[in-house]
Amino acid sequence: MVWVGLIQAYLLMTIIAVLLILGSGQVNARKWNVVGALAHCAPLIAALSSLDMFESMGSLGLVRVAITFHFVWLCLETFAALYPEPKH
Repeated sequence: MVWVGLIQAYLLMTIIAVLLILGSGQVNARKWNVVGALAHCAPLIAALSSLDMFESMGSLGLVRVAITFHFVWLCLETFAALYPEPKH
């Protein structure tokens, strides 16, 4: 059951990534940065709320990599969404 959940999660994140790439060429691309930031919130919340379970399985080191990955991208997407528009 866990394997099926992982496959679904990775496929959904892949679909979101493709949409972000396609949306980045639009005039108002900033909304896609918000979508990207929100996409990283779900796995980040799931990993952080399950730290005890990961520790009991002995995979705390691996989940720390996932937490770091999603946290970095959450910060980058949030920064991109909030960064002021360049003035022409």
